[in-house]
Amino acid sequence: MTDTSSFLSFDEVARLLGLETRRIKQLLKERRLFCVRDDAGEDKIPAEIIVKGENGWEPLFSLPGTLTLLADDGFTPQEAVDWLYRVQDELGETPLEALVAGRHHRVNAIASTLAF
Repeated sequence: MTDTSSFLSFDEVARLLGLETRRIKQLLKERRLFCVRDDAGEDKIPAEIIVKGENGWEPLFSLPGTLTLLADDGFTPQEAVDWLYRVQDELGETPLEALVAGRHHRVNAIASTLAF
């Protein structure tokens, strides 16, 4: 399991985003969100990828591009999540921390060099 500070259920994310819970699965398929399995074996969404935007809560806007690059590089969804939470020397932090801080260009530049 990936270590994150807090998780949200699909229902909680749906409420924050103003969507029906079934729509969350579509956002996962579209790589606009990702989930991790918690210690109880339930799929949860890390709270840090739901951010406050101008019009309320929304998925982290830079996430789909990074997840798509990683998928194109041959990463499985779990490998992509693991990479997002692993400190990268080039960044001095995890890629997810850099994405949340707005440094998506640098993260994507690194991700684009990782093809298997």
